[in-house]
Amino acid sequence: MTAILFSGLVLVVAVLVAAGLRRNARLGPLAVSGILLAYLALPGTLAAAGALDRYTPLPAPALLLVLVLTLCTIALACSPPGARLAAGTSLGAVVALQAFRIPVELMLHRLHAEGMVPVQMTYLGRNFDILTGITGLALGAWLLRGRPVPRQVVLAWNVLGLALLANIVITAVLSTPVPFRRFADQPPHTLPSSFPFVWLPSFLVQVALGSHLLVFRQLRAREH
Repeated sequence: MTAILFSGLVLVVAVLVAAGLRRNARLGPLAVSGILLAYLALPGTLAAAGALDRYTPLPAPALLLVLVLTLCTIALACSPPGARLAAGTSLGAVVALQAFRIPVELMLHRLHAEGMVPVQMTYLGRNFDILTGITGLALGAWLLRGRPVPRQVVLAWNVLGLALLANIVITAVLSTPVPFRRFADQPPHTLPSSFPFVWLPSFLVQVALGSHLLVFRQLRAREH
């Protein structure tokens, strides 16, 4: 059931992202399909085939794949299509999109109860990402209503949300069964190599990161 719910959430976010790329970044169907293949189809296929299961010796394929996709996310957000996406999408919509992090955290808690992830990956441990989702939903709704919000408030929220994202990503990496693992008293974190949960680092984390980068671009554009 958790896998089904998780896959449903990924599908909803993927539809929203694809619609934004088509409408606001003005990318063609082939380009959008290529992006979804890179972030969803490729990781899913590799995980389902067991090709990402090795964590030693380094480099671990799963972590290497996530690193490459993270660099692609940064490049895409800084590219001309990223500029069009930032200019064509309302700030409130980008901020509100981060609300998907609420169900992600609830599912991580459920996975912890099922013995699949260590406690530090949940809001009972070191994961405070749910705060970004809750505040993003409230702030995004306020912005979408056309209510004035000081630029400094949005900037502070974005910096904090990015810091919380970095915190859980670092915690997640240090929880995997790699040689430099730091949380050995809990079950190892192997979602980056498990289907369908590989889509958490390969896609959902990338959407969260890309959204934060878009907010920075939007706030910078407001200065000019």
